[in-house]
Amino acid sequence: ITGLAGYLAFFSIGMGPGGWLVPSEVFTISIRAKAMAVATFLNRASATLMASTFLSTAHAMGFGQFFLLLGFVCLLVLAFLYRYLPETKGRSLEDMSWYFAELTGDKSILQAEAELVRPQPEARPHTSSSGGIL
Repeated sequence: ITGLAGYLAFFSIGMGPGGWLVPSEVFTISIRAKAMAVATFLNRASATLMASTFLSTAHAMGFGQFFLLLGFVCLLVLAFLYRYLPETKGRSLEDMSWYFAELTGDKSILQAEAELVRPQPEARPHTSSSGGIL
């Protein structure tokens, strides 16, 4: 029971929301949809792997020890997220884009995003030869 409770507690504050919140906060608007698609695929692939190996691994280790191991892994992920992810509260997505671009030294994503959101010139109405708007 202790192992299961530890796993559920640490999963709920670490790996569980981390797999969904990190991609939505980290990636720029121009690639966010594709990044979320990759994150969702990896989430479902890892869930399939866990579901496929759960019973045989838990039987080999014992259920209590297996859940303690899972809780420990979730605790490690929580520590990693706490240590390496910046606080995004009160910061815009553009601020986060600049933060990660400066952190990684990669300005190409910001240049691509700037081209996507660059204001388009206003369309001028067509005029007839007499000067009236068509």
